[in-house]
Amino acid sequence: MTNAFDLDVWVSEARTEPFRFTLAGREFSMPSAGELDKSVLSTVNVENPSARDIGVLLRAGLGDQWEDFDAIPAPLAALGELFRQWQQHEGATLGELRASAVS
Repeated sequence: MTNAFDLDVWVSEARTEPFRFTLAGREFSMPSAGELDKSVLSTVNVENPSARDIGVLLRAGLGDQWEDFDAIPAPLAALGELFRQWQQHEGATLGELRASAVS
């Protein structure tokens, strides 16, 4: 018998409701920000994300919906607010999520 921590069980139990939002009358959904694959950490600065980093994170979160989302005009300020709302969906910023994961 093993006493190993089962990360698969933790991941399945930690999942939260998807984050849903509308733009131009179309509904989109993204997983909670903390559910993005760890590979995103090598491409963005989650502690202090730049506009480019926010774009990469939104693209990762939207997945197959990205092209439809990207085709709809939206002001940059709206993207910043969307990013903030996505983080607040699970009550923590991406930087806090990363710190919690390695602490």
